[in-house]
Amino acid sequence: MAAPKNPERFGILAIEPGVRAGHMWTALYAAFVNIGLATTVAVMTPYVLSANLGVPLDRQGSVLGVLNLVNEVALLFVFGLAGALADRVGRRAVYAIGFLATAAGYLLFPLATSIWDLSLYKVVYAIGIGATTGMLSTILADYVKARDRGKIVALSGILNGLGVVVLALAIGKLPAVFVGQGMDEKTAGQAALAIAAVLCVISAAVMWLGLKPGVATRSVERVKLSTQLGVGVAAAKSNPRIVLAYASAFVARGDLAIVGAYAIAWGKKAALENGASLADALDQGRIPFIVAQSAALLWPVVIALMIDKAHRLTALAACMLLGAVGYLATMFIDDPLSKAAMPLFVLLGVGQISAFIGSQSLIGKEAPEEGRGAVIGFFNLCGAFGILVLGTLGGVLFDVIGPASPFVLVGILNAAVGFGCIVLRLKEARSPVAQEA
Repeated sequence: MAAPKNPERFGILAIEPGVRAGHMWTALYAAFVNIGLATTVAVMTPYVLSANLGVPLDRQGSVLGVLNLVNEVALLFVFGLAGALADRVGRRAVYAIGFLATAAGYLLFPLATSIWDLSLYKVVYAIGIGATTGMLSTILADYVKARDRGKIVALSGILNGLGVVVLALAIGKLPAVFVGQGMDEKTAGQAALAIAAVLCVISAAVMWLGLKPGVATRSVERVKLSTQLGVGVAAAKSNPRIVLAYASAFVARGDLAIVGAYAIAWGKKAALENGASLADALDQGRIPFIVAQSAALLWPVVIALMIDKAHRLTALAACMLLGAVGYLATMFIDDPLSKAAMPLFVLLGVGQISAFIGSQSLIGKEAPEEGRGAVIGFFNLCGAFGILVLGTLGGVLFDVIGPASPFVLVGILNAAVGFGCIVLRLKEARSPVAQEA
């Protein structure tokens, strides 16, 4: 007779009472589609700028920067509202609404007739993405016991990356397929984004049917912005390691924005300059981004092993310097679609994810028990500000100096934080008061 299944286990994960296998499978599905569907807008925006609005190639970087600014400002408002609403009406309701809002954003996006229209539709999209990405981390914290949070974060990270690669491959290919079947380029883009919207609607239904119903018995602590600022600054004054953690968040989160927005735009620009049609240019233009994200897919396992064994400052220095090498290597790329460029985009992907994980590891160790939520909240604010600043400035540099310049800027900042870690590590080593790793 088979032994009964343990109701508080899901494979290698210890789950909270009342959480069923179906709830966990739904959460894993969410991890796969969440970031992948969020990334679809980065894949399709350069196409819409050309097919719908006729924005010249030498102005597209600046427009992407403006759209990034609109997106991040909207997200800053949405994250807090979505979290508070989830505590009142339940996680699955906010998750489903988030996917429906994302679907609306995708349906509206290719109907834009001006940059103002596109900016407004980007706000609709941001409302959806803010709700869904906020809920993903919340349901994982709700469903999995604290001792196995590291496992579920690693698993969801792999699924996030896999979803980005698969959905970027599939949806980015659709305009070229539709043009090949006789559609004009504008209609082909609308059809591709309509399919993305359908996937969002399906995902909303999956969330509503598959997640645990009702309101969580314990709410996630919501720290006020004023409290985050006060406690976050005070912690930085008393601990220089936290200063470096904040700096690494600013740079590492900005890394993600730069790769998502400008690797695709760079590839599409190169393809158009080589004589490709707009649909084919989008198809080819995804390649640098997909190569970078594919390289980042399993690298977290290597970095996690290193971080577990190394001094935290040494580990962050190594991660940020890896990021610097990856981003600065783009200076040597003449044609982002050439075979010679692919190893450099692999290096870019490795560097990007290394910086991101390294920043998370240091703040996780240094945030004090008292005021921990506020310090981590300030850390996340630094990351959001990094995306806002670097994503917007990157667009101007893309147009004015060249497509590699946003990446070079981030590479320099990665190097600055990495060397800052080395300086502090050496200073602590000379101090008569020994510090923990």
